[in-house]
Amino acid sequence: MDLNSGQDKYFHCMANCQASNRGDGGWNAARFISEGREIVDHYIKRDSIEDCNEDRRANETGRQGGDCQKTCAKYRPGGTFPY
Repeated sequence: MDLNSGQDKYFHCMANCQASNRGDGGWNAARFISEGREIVDHYIKRDSIEDCNEDRRANETGRQGGDCQKTCAKYRPGGTFPY
C-alpha cells in the first residue's frame, strides 16, 4: 500500500468514526454517504472494485466508533498527523 492509498483509507476510517460517535444519525449518515461515494468512485471515476471494497472495509472499521485514533490506527500511515 503506497502512502497516498494508506492516507485515503485512514481518512475514510476517521470520517466514519467521527460521524458514528455523534450517535445513530451520524452512523446512518456515514453509511449512506460513504456507500454513495464508493458507487460514484467505481462507476464514474472508474476506481477498481478492489479499491472500493478496501475503502468500504475502512469505512466499516470507522463506524465501530469509540476512540477514533485507536479504531483507525491500523490505517494510519507513518508521518500522517492525527486530527
